[in-house]
Amino acid sequence: MGGDSNRGWPRLNLDTRRTFATVLGFIKTELLQGLSIQLYDRFGSDVVPVALLSLAGIGILSSLLANIPVVSAALVMITGYLVAAELVPEIALARGFTEWPNAVMPVFVAMMFGGTLGGNATLIGASANVVAVGICSARGRRVTFMQFLRIGLPIAVVQLTVGALYVLGLARMQT
Repeated sequence: MGGDSNRGWPRLNLDTRRTFATVLGFIKTELLQGLSIQLYDRFGSDVVPVALLSLAGIGILSSLLANIPVVSAALVMITGYLVAAELVPEIALARGFTEWPNAVMPVFVAMMFGGTLGGNATLIGASANVVAVGICSARGRRVTFMQFLRIGLPIAVVQLTVGALYVLGLARMQT
C-alpha cells in the first residue's frame, strides 16, 4: 500500500478538532441552552416530537460533520430540554449523571440513530466512508462526493426511517 492512502487523515483530524471547538463555543455562548428552551417552548414535555426532530437534525448534521461533536452538542441541548421540561432533575446537567428515567430513552435512542446512521449519507459523514474511499482511490477507483451521495443518501434515509419507527415503538412502550 502506498503512502498516499493516509493523506486525508491530518485534514480529517483538524476538521474534527475545529468542530469540537465550535461545540465548545456554542456551550460558552449558551446557544445550546437557548435551543433547549425553544424545544421546551415548542413541544412542552412531549418527548416524541423532540426525539424525531433530534433524529432528523442530528442525522443531517452527521452527514456533513463528524458525528461525535454533533452528538456531544446535541447531548447538551437535549439534557437542557429535559431539565426545562422537568423530565429529569437539574443534577442531570452535571457530569456523570446516570439516573435517566425510561420515559426519556426515546430521545437518546433517536440521538444515537441520527449520529450513527446520518453519516452513511455522504462520503464525509463517517470516518469509515473516508477510509473506504481512500482505499478505492489508492486502487485507481476514484469515488466523488456526488457518486457516494447518490447511493448513500437513499440508504441513510431508509435507515433513519427505520430508526424513527423504532423510536416511535419505544416511546409507545414507555407510556
